[in-house]
Amino acid sequence: MFDFHKRKIHHDHQLTPWHELWRQPLAAMIRMPWWLFFSSMVGIYFLQIIVFGLILSFDARHIMGEAPLGIPKPIAFAIESFLANGFNGLEPASPFTYAVAVLDLIAGLITLSTLTAVVFSRLSGNAMPLRFSRHLCISSIEKGHLFCRFVTSDRSQWLNVSYTLSLIFDDEPEPGLWQRRIVPLTTLNAGTPQLSQTATLTHPINDESPIQQMGLSELMQRNAVIMPLVEGIDETTGSGLLQTHLYAMKDILIGFRYGDLVSTDRQGRRRIDIQNLNAVVAHEGR
Repeated sequence: MFDFHKRKIHHDHQLTPWHELWRQPLAAMIRMPWWLFFSSMVGIYFLQIIVFGLILSFDARHIMGEAPLGIPKPIAFAIESFLANGFNGLEPASPFTYAVAVLDLIAGLITLSTLTAVVFSRLSGNAMPLRFSRHLCISSIEKGHLFCRFVTSDRSQWLNVSYTLSLIFDDEPEPGLWQRRIVPLTTLNAGTPQLSQTATLTHPINDESPIQQMGLSELMQRNAVIMPLVEGIDETTGSGLLQTHLYAMKDILIGFRYGDLVSTDRQGRRRIDIQNLNAVVAHEGR
């Protein structure tokens, strides 16, 4: 976490964990859990008030007025300055207390504006609204298809959505020189003008497919992964959607396809059962 020279490489998600973003505190606050975020903000508020209260205690006799509820006068004055409110009419009576009160006010404004900005960013963001299936399915390694399915729990629609599938594996262009190579996989549909709830990416496995050319065993030896990428725009907020997922070779089921995800109720309306996202059935030609 605090190693300045090394950084862990993550393959299981697209977002860096918040606790590793110590160089980007704003990004860490956006990604940390809600309960921890509010606890941190409350702690920051208390810490700032206590620090300014201790500083004001060096000149407490120049704070005019009476503090309520038996609260020490420096702490009460620090709270009022921090929140930019005069609840009890406490006033500074020396240049020192006045200067500290101004700094306390500025710190309070910065803290409150930061809290507002982070909350707005969290509420308006789209943190991974897509859920990808647990496995990829290949109906047949000979003239079959590779399927990748996902659903969204967001009931709003996504516009101008594009899909890509990429095969990433270790390659040795020269003896002893290894690098990760990225090969795009063709899909039957490269996107849709409107995405409602679910979609299935389909890659035809034919003579031009890298999967058939290399074979699954060789791809496994080369630490290959398949990465779907979905990109679009939220119809409500206009914010962008960009989400990826990684599948290892062990996540591929051969001779299977996905089970039905969409059904029709008695009134003829189409419904999606998200619980069937990972349902698979044996391919008929298996």
